[in-house]
Amino acid sequence: MGNQESRVDNVIPKQKWEFNADVANCFANMLERSIPDYRSMRSLVYELGEKFIKSDTIITDIGCSTGLAVEPFFKKHGDDNTYFLCDNSEAMIEVCKDKFLVGIANGYVELVNGNFYEIQMRKNQSLVLSILSMQFMPTAYRQNMINTIYNSLNTGGAFIFVEKIIADEGTDDLNVDLYYQMKRENGYTDEKIMQKRKSLENVLSPLKAEWNVDMLHEAGFKKVDMFWRCLNFCGWVAIK
Repeated sequence: MGNQESRVDNVIPKQKWEFNADVANCFANMLERSIPDYRSMRSLVYELGEKFIKSDTIITDIGCSTGLAVEPFFKKHGDDNTYFLCDNSEAMIEVCKDKFLVGIANGYVELVNGNFYEIQMRKNQSLVLSILSMQFMPTAYRQNMINTIYNSLNTGGAFIFVEKIIADEGTDDLNVDLYYQMKRENGYTDEKIMQKRKSLENVLSPLKAEWNVDMLHEAGFKKVDMFWRCLNFCGWVAIK
C-alpha cells in the first residue's frame, strides 16, 4: 500500500472532509501541491529536529498521517531511538505502517490509532512533532495537549509545531488569495479548491499565530521562535 502514496491527488472531497484511503494514498502529492514552500518547511523541520535528538530517547509524531515527517529521523537513527506515532485516521495508519515495518517488528516503533488528546504520552522524549495536525483538533483540547507535550519532554527537548493560521483582518484575505493562486498554479481547478474549502469547514480550525505562541508559553515553554512562515502557514520550535 505504501507505493500507492505516490498517486496524484484527484480526490473529490466529501461534504465533510475525511482522511480516508483515497486521501492517504495520494497524501504526499496533496501536501506538496497544497502547502506553500512545502519542501523548505519539511527540510527545516528535519534540520531543526536533528539538533535535539538524543540516543535512547523517544521521538514522537502527533498526527503522524503517513509518516512523512518522522521518516527521515527513523532512517538516520534507526534503533538508537524509539518512535511513538499516533493518528486518528485508520487509513493513514495503514499507509504509515509500510514505512516502519522493521521498527514495528523489532519493537522500537509504536504506531497508535486514536485521538491525540486521548492518548497517553510517553516520557523520555527529546523531540515531539506536530506537523499540520493540531489544527484539526477541537480548540478546547489544544492547551491541555500542549501542556501534556511540555510535561513529557526531557529538559532541553523540543516541540516542533507547524500549523495553518489566520492573519489579522485585512491581510488574511490577501494571504488566502495568494494561497489559492498557488493551488491553481499547482493544477487545482477553482471548483476543486472551493469543494475542499467547503468540506473543511468545521473540520479545520486555524488560530492566529500569536494565540498558538500564547499556548506554548502557557504550557511552560520559555524559548519559542517562529522558524518558518509562508502566507497562512507557520512553524515554531519550542524548547523545554
